[in-house]
Amino acid sequence: MEHFTYDVLVVGSGAAGLRAAIAAREKGAEVCVISKGSLGKTTSTLLSGGAFAGAQEGAFQDKHLKRTLQAGRGINQRELAEILAEEGPLRLKELEAWGVKAEIQDGYLFSKGRPPIWGEEIVRCLLRKTKASGVQLIGGLEVTHLKVQEGATGVVAHSALSGNWLTFSSKALVLATGGAGALFLRHDNPQRMLGEGYFLALEAGALLQDMEFVQFYPLGVAEPGLPSFLISPRLGDLGRLFNSHGEEILEKHGIHERPAALKARDKLSQAIFKEIYREGEEVLLDLRGLTEEEWRVDPLSASSRVILGERYGAIHRPVHVAPMAHHTMGGVRIDSRGATSAPGLFAAGEVTGGLHGANRMGGNALTETQVFGARAGEAAAAWAKDSDDPDSQSLLGELEAFVLKSASNKTRSDTKPNSARLKGTLREILWNDGGILRNQQGLTRALNAVKAIQAEAFGLYLGDNPREVQRIFELRFASQTAAIILQGAIRREESRGAHFREDFPDQDDENWRGHLQVCLSPKGEQVWTFQAI
Repeated sequence: MEHFTYDVLVVGSGAAGLRAAIAAREKGAEVCVISKGSLGKTTSTLLSGGAFAGAQEGAFQDKHLKRTLQAGRGINQRELAEILAEEGPLRLKELEAWGVKAEIQDGYLFSKGRPPIWGEEIVRCLLRKTKASGVQLIGGLEVTHLKVQEGATGVVAHSALSGNWLTFSSKALVLATGGAGALFLRHDNPQRMLGEGYFLALEAGALLQDMEFVQFYPLGVAEPGLPSFLISPRLGDLGRLFNSHGEEILEKHGIHERPAALKARDKLSQAIFKEIYREGEEVLLDLRGLTEEEWRVDPLSASSRVILGERYGAIHRPVHVAPMAHHTMGGVRIDSRGATSAPGLFAAGEVTGGLHGANRMGGNALTETQVFGARAGEAAAAWAKDSDDPDSQSLLGELEAFVLKSASNKTRSDTKPNSARLKGTLREILWNDGGILRNQQGLTRALNAVKAIQAEAFGLYLGDNPREVQRIFELRFASQTAAIILQGAIRREESRGAHFREDFPDQDDENWRGHLQVCLSPKGEQVWTFQAI
């Protein structure tokens, strides 16, 4: 069994993880980034719209902060939002200096990637900088265990290529594993974005909060037989959005904010979901009347012209649209430096919760990766520098014990492991009962079904196929994270932002303006609390 030691270990190779690695390395730390997929290629950054909010200083910063707090429906961690607005322009100027191909318009930086992987240019830029900084990068490793103890952090990882188990120890660790959008049947995340980081952090002693808040993007292409992808908010407003009976969706559901898919994406997602899944309607977006100038209303829209207009036929006919899971607002609670409640464990990006509150303003996710990735990396390096050389023998012993326990789970069963089937069932459950429209009956039904999947997942035979081993661990984490999302949704008896309860349709500031939080007791039991603001 191979063991590796570093000052700072970063788990995740998306924009937040790479930015954290660069920052830690610039502070003199020995840094390694590990990723379960190809480096930078299986992250939400790659599939994002490539738009960063907060790219300009002055009045744009005040506007940015105001809109971030408005979107969060009163429960943002204000300090984090203020830092985002203050430091966003600086971090995006750094990206430009590092050679990212982009343009700035109306306070946003738009990367010039190719649709529908607009974020490819961002990943390429950050990977170049990371490699040039002397950071070690290792892909194809599924982290199956994260341990934090006084003076050291450690992880167990499994290689999809060799099937070998590896252990890593470090003085500080930055968790940047992304969100959990792929838990839902319709989503625009990488297929393996299943929320492992949330449960890894929880087991390591960190506090999670706001896990009930999952954002859905309302205007996803839903053409039969064609891949779904995001239609830019400005195009959504310029076109005509209507149902099978010709009713105007925005007018019918009283949605007045514009662009609706940017400023009211929670309300618009709920409206379209009702039309399709409750009333049996089709929802279509007609872009045929757009002029060439309107197609170029912003860089994101302009870059969609070929794939959406020509390849998907939007210049000739209306296209079907439906919501899709887009972003997870909740996650690991951090302070202004990215520190979690577990000493030596830092986090950045979508795996964290608090910045966005109950709903995320469009463009803030990518800016968050750069602002808080840099902060977490710097803080992790400082922690490592100030730490004494840990006695890692006891930590290594625990990691090896976990490996031995996992490797010994080879008791054959009569049923062939089918993680793909269980994952598909999990996604249907979350979509139907735990997604855009929620109520007590559906959430309870979903939670019971997810717990049954979780029990089955932990009983699966690991076998000797390295990729199947990874898929089984993914399923175990996915079912655990899904259960936490559902439990948070059951407990929050109100509607706020992306969390809509049909049985509690109003926002209740008197009782629910704050954060639902969960941690593990010394016995490993979940402890839920509410922190009022």
